[in-house]
Amino acid sequence: MMTITNLTFRLSSRFDFPQLVELENLVWNTNTAPAEIYWHSTEEYAQHCPEGSQLLALSGDRICGYFSYRIPTPLDSNKHVAELALAIHPDFQGQGVAQELMKSGEDWMKRLGKKKLSLRVMATNPKAVRFYEKYGFIKQGLLVNEFYIDGKYVDDIMMYKMLDD
Repeated sequence: MMTITNLTFRLSSRFDFPQLVELENLVWNTNTAPAEIYWHSTEEYAQHCPEGSQLLALSGDRICGYFSYRIPTPLDSNKHVAELALAIHPDFQGQGVAQELMKSGEDWMKRLGKKKLSLRVMATNPKAVRFYEKYGFIKQGLLVNEFYIDGKYVDDIMMYKMLDD
């Protein structure tokens, strides 16, 4: 695996939206998400992913990937949990970006006081499942036949990782 050594990390800004739209339109398809995600404009994207909601990995001024999160519920008793999403631009996959982004993303979540990271990954994406397991995520549930995609039922795997203090 070739590794990019000059990665920098920062939170997203509106100036990043054109590259983020391109990235999302490339990576989210019926193998990686329950439905294809396609953004038609940066304005549409900004409504769903406001500035500062994603930690970006950059090589120069090019976005290699992002780590984002959402709060699963509005309950105070659940505010320690962050549900994450990780996306790597196809041009940068296999170069260590996901690993570095995961480490930086976990540090970001710790600074925000999060104690548990959770995620959902489709069984049709075994590469992602292996990646998350390698980084300490544990399967906590399976939603059997949760989606019907391209004529086939697909399981949805729920995973989590507790963050150290």
